[in-house]
Amino acid sequence: MGNKRIRKKQKKKQKKKPDFFIPVKCCPERADSPELPSPESCLPPEKREEVDRKIAEANRLLLDLALDDNRSIQETYQRAFDGLIGLEVEIVNPLDETISGVVMMAAFDFILLSRDDYKIIVPYEQIESVKASGCYAELVPVANLLNIGPRLRRKLTFQFGKVVGSSPELIQLFFKIPLAVYLLLFEDQTIKVRVGRSLIEGVLVDVNKESIVLEMNKEKSIIAIGNIAHIMVGK
Repeated sequence: MGNKRIRKKQKKKQKKKPDFFIPVKCCPERADSPELPSPESCLPPEKREEVDRKIAEANRLLLDLALDDNRSIQETYQRAFDGLIGLEVEIVNPLDETISGVVMMAAFDFILLSRDDYKIIVPYEQIESVKASGCYAELVPVANLLNIGPRLRRKLTFQFGKVVGSSPELIQLFFKIPLAVYLLLFEDQTIKVRVGRSLIEGVLVDVNKESIVLEMNKEKSIIAIGNIAHIMVGK
């Protein structure tokens, strides 16, 4: 008899209405939370694969160039940075300082990096090491002459030296533009030049193959191009 009473009490408890009614259709089965590792990058998979491919190609190129004693430092970095256009890199200079930015142009004797509000010019001779961070920026348009007009095409054919020599973009396209020529674009503009651990700011008033001249408060500073660690210019 005792067992029957216990079973009856248990049945009553099972039939007891819940304190709060929730329709069954409102309670779908709970899905397991996915357990995924933290992503290594914010890039979508296809972009990440492209970045990894570029970094691998650049690393192979750097190794190949390092083993070739016949290449100049300019040619070494030109080819290396050409493979990193559009990627963010970190450059370590002889003072063990890190400079970062998106590679915009691999010129004859310098690299041009882009930051949010300014651009950085770093001579190849001031580069100790380069590391690609893997961050992908907007693709930099590749310069080409496929869609030029008939007049420019004729001038390039019959007046090549005159036309190319008057255009920094064409000099870069055909020959890679040297630093002394590129800086002519910033004459009469305020720039910042890093020399050793000093930062010199002034208006660029003169440029030649050996040096540049900055003027600030009627005082002029002559800076040898070979002593320039990097230059910051406005966009």
